[in-house]
Amino acid sequence: MTAQHDAAARSVYTLTNRKTGPVRLAAGVLTPRRVSLRKPVNVGVMAQLAADRFGRSGQIFLDRPFSWDARQRVELDYVDVAELIEQYSAALAEIGVRRWDRVAIIKTPNFDVQSMAWATARIGAIPALLSAKLDPSIANVLLERLQPRVIVTDADVARENGIDAARGKALGCRIIAPIPGATPFEELSNARVPAPAPLKDDEPMMITHTSSTTGISKLGETCARAVTFSAFREAIFPLVHAPSELFASAISHVHVRGAVTQMASMARGTPVLGIGQPDEATFLELMQRYRPTIIECHPNAFVEWERLTDHESRPFASVRVFFNTFDAIHPRTISRLLAASERQRPLWLQCYGMTEVQVVSVRVYTRGTLRKLDQPGSRSVGVEVPGVRARIADPETGRRRLRQSEPGMIQVKSPARILSFVGTPEMFSERRHGKWFDTGDWGRRGAWGRLEVLDRVADRIEGIESCLRIEDVLLARLPGAEEVVVVDDGTGRPVPVICLRNGQSIDPAQWRVVSDGLGALGDPVVVGVDSLRRTATAKPRRYLLTQLIRNGRLDAPRRADDPVTVLREGA
Repeated sequence: MTAQHDAAARSVYTLTNRKTGPVRLAAGVLTPRRVSLRKPVNVGVMAQLAADRFGRSGQIFLDRPFSWDARQRVELDYVDVAELIEQYSAALAEIGVRRWDRVAIIKTPNFDVQSMAWATARIGAIPALLSAKLDPSIANVLLERLQPRVIVTDADVARENGIDAARGKALGCRIIAPIPGATPFEELSNARVPAPAPLKDDEPMMITHTSSTTGISKLGETCARAVTFSAFREAIFPLVHAPSELFASAISHVHVRGAVTQMASMARGTPVLGIGQPDEATFLELMQRYRPTIIECHPNAFVEWERLTDHESRPFASVRVFFNTFDAIHPRTISRLLAASERQRPLWLQCYGMTEVQVVSVRVYTRGTLRKLDQPGSRSVGVEVPGVRARIADPETGRRRLRQSEPGMIQVKSPARILSFVGTPEMFSERRHGKWFDTGDWGRRGAWGRLEVLDRVADRIEGIESCLRIEDVLLARLPGAEEVVVVDDGTGRPVPVICLRNGQSIDPAQWRVVSDGLGALGDPVVVGVDSLRRTATAKPRRYLLTQLIRNGRLDAPRRADDPVTVLREGA
């Protein structure tokens, strides 16, 4: 957090400020004051609808300002955000962006990236959000597939990805950035604001990419109908969104999930704490200053935050709801963070979903239900949200398995499914089975019909029912472990890659105890967190770990010439 955005520019909230008893909670849930999401709403007009409905009462707190905000504010409201979106849409129109044009946005991570996307959609263009954490080789493949009219970036990201005037010429596009040969935003900032003209509800509204867990990310094109479907279900979920809450969002904001959660928040007038770069110092400062009641992040970030549960500032004291999306999460992490909350009945909402179909299922944990779990290593991700269906299918035929308890491909039928993959439509067609869509996950139906995710299909190891389940057990048995990833060593043998805190190690005798009953695991490889080759949503890229183990370079420093194959098509 830079000095110009420090305490002098920020408000302070105490734990007392954030108390919400049963009456206040009920009032927040039942209030009729909201932006209706019963019918599709385009993100291009969502901020203005929220500003008209809630005015300046809807607060937005930031870890760093919007990049084009001339006043560089870290505290905004819905009206301010709507005005900033209008201003950016004017700049895009001024540089020549028209309806149906694609605008690639790849910039330093910040909460403002969704507002840039919303500004693009406002004038009927299609924003394509690319994470700055992608490998440059993957980012450039995606730019080729997009063929954008304009690229929006910044100096640091442009340098890292080789985006310059020559690259823009080769792609036939303009660049908005403070770099030679490009147009800086300041030259466009005084343009006339055009009237909103978003595309239709079933036409492309936004492009976001899948994680690069299994190879080159895929570009999923979604529409207003799909995003509104998910946002509406989140907005009406009991005891989450309300004007009396503060929702801290520390996810990768280039994900479609960023559009969904911001739309749901604005529909209910929920104040938001937008965190773009949740490094430890910034995170602790913001949590202590604003005391959010709800926090959402990636599962792997929650794992890293376990070490902060005993911090003197009590960062999780005010949190009533923990919200993890994208993937299943380890039971140990849920237990530690729920224990760190000082609320009487904190909840953990585990949401399973992905770019291609958005939210699929939800599982709710409390301190009590976590203690009573019969299978602490269960990979259950709960039951489907209303309007979404899942089934277990035979990988050979693509049809529903007769016995849903038998592991197979997880397929989903949802109104939130993407329209297609940009640049690789054949990969989209391969995963469609009528109205059903292959998620790429391997799982089954468990107790009470709950959905269980066992592994990614591309990461399965022959003879191992679930690498994820083994990881759960190892994390529970290794309190000092920050992350455990079980991967194929290249010969079909499962090898645990383990990150330990504070330079700890595992001796052979300890490993024999820890791995007891888990089958024929290879010797563990202890590495630093940086060796995990994470994606933009903090997932370890298992196929790269396998290559590095095979090449004997997993624990070596990262080099530009690492003998790994990054450029392969993702599953």
